[in-house]
Amino acid sequence: FLHVVPPQGAPDFLKGSPIADEAGWVAVNNATTQSTKFANIFSLGDASSMPNSKTAAAITSQAPVLVDNIRAAYDGKELPAKYDGYASCPLLTGHNELMLAEFKYGGIPKETFAPILGSQDKPNMLYYYLKKDFFPWVYWHGFVKGKWFGSRGPLRPVDYLYGP
Repeated sequence: FLHVVPPQGAPDFLKGSPIADEAGWVAVNNATTQSTKFANIFSLGDASSMPNSKTAAAITSQAPVLVDNIRAAYDGKELPAKYDGYASCPLLTGHNELMLAEFKYGGIPKETFAPILGSQDKPNMLYYYLKKDFFPWVYWHGFVKGKWFGSRGPLRPVDYLYGP
């Protein structure tokens, strides 16, 4: 099977704005999500210049970093949280099988399910059902309610400044 990512482009309202880079994305530090142009601006997901795929998996890992760093910036402290580029891409390989590609910046694998469900670089029926049944449930019952934290799942990331 061929996995094709559609062309991604910055929203028109950002292109040419003072916060945008040459391509029209909000120019940010790839690790902290803070604007490289204005210290009081942070961005993540589909609007940011971070060089990874614009996926739900990526934004759920970016959000806790952004929140912790906004809180630190508000208090005049150094930005403690760092985003490593985590993203995920489920690749359908056949009937009821897929490979669950999870990686960080540079395409370096960052497999979170392999220790429990087995290798993620081979087609697997368990990963198919994880994508088909579990991930939609997690989206509606966890992510949109602020109870899902990317590759950490329901375990809240360390809040460097304010505790859990």
